Amino acid sequence: MSIQNNHTSLLTRLTALWALSESGLGGFMHALKIPFTGFFLGGFAIVIITLIAHHTRHKSKSILQATLLVILVKALVSPHSPPMAYIAVAFQGLSGLALFALIPNTRLAAALFGLIALMESAVQKFLVMTLIFGKSLWEALDLFVKAILKDLSFITDFSFSFWLIALYTAIYSVWGLIVGIWAGGLPTQLYDKSDEVLFQLQNLNYSSQDVLAHKKRKRKGKIIGAVFMLLFIVSVFALQGLGGKALYAILRAVAALVLMLYVLNPALKWAIQKWANKQQAANKQTLAQLVDLMPDLKSNLAPALKIAQLQHKGLKVYPAFVVNLIVLSLYRNA
Repeated sequence: MSIQNNHTSLLTRLTALWALSESGLGGFMHALKIPFTGFFLGGFAIVIITLIAHHTRHKSKSILQATLLVILVKALVSPHSPPMAYIAVAFQGLSGLALFALIPNTRLAAALFGLIALMESAVQKFLVMTLIFGKSLWEALDLFVKAILKDLSFITDFSFSFWLIALYTAIYSVWGLIVGIWAGGLPTQLYDKSDEVLFQLQNLNYSSQDVLAHKKRKRKGKIIGAVFMLLFIVSVFALQGLGGKALYAILRAVAALVLMLYVLNPALKWAIQKWANKQQAANKQTLAQLVDLMPDLKSNLAPALKIAQLQHKGLKVYPAFVVNLIVLSLYRNA
């Protein structure tokens, strides 16, 4: 069976699938109430980059090209994405490039890549929170937990915030390792499952209404979260009789939010868009090909999930969905 659809190469379709994930897959998952969306999207990038590395001799060149194209498509299709989203894609691509270039064993490289990529995803969240709220956030959290433990006569001589960050990062890292190990063995699984998935597709009946419309409200959610954090910090410091410190914390957080929302974010977006506009002109034909492919690949989302639900129950549905989606994206109409 050929793995080309007309004159479109496998690597191009994988790149388009990664771009689709970055620009639209999250909304599809939210609409269908698929849990662990952040885990899934980060893991999906690991899977796609691993498959690109597996199917090319020129790993560094192919991964770098795919990363740049995904960033360009993201800038073209989702121009309002926050700068941190572009940084996350760039980190995934560059870390994957380095590991697959340096480690000949693809499975070992994939495992380490998954570990590092999702560890960075977790650490990035805490860095952003610290930049906005400063150490006051973690001090407030420690004070709050210590007060509760003291009332319950438990040991209070430890940093709750440290263990929270460590546990959260560990969960992301372990998940990344699991996804990386799974992605390393995925190429064989895709080929073995292709005939079965394509056969089930022919006998599949599903309604387009299965996919619900979903509109993200990321900015609103971030503002609500920021307000909640400010109230939490002020409340804890006020209860501890540290009103001056609470005032400093809230003023610092407001200043940081204003700086990020109205200075840094617009400046970074302008720089990214300016770079993207230059690159789009140089890669006009390739970008047009990727954008044209995305609606076709998006049409595979609903049947891939439906087939997975027919094949499995519970958590097994989600890895089956990934396998089905990639099979349909590479082999459908081949």
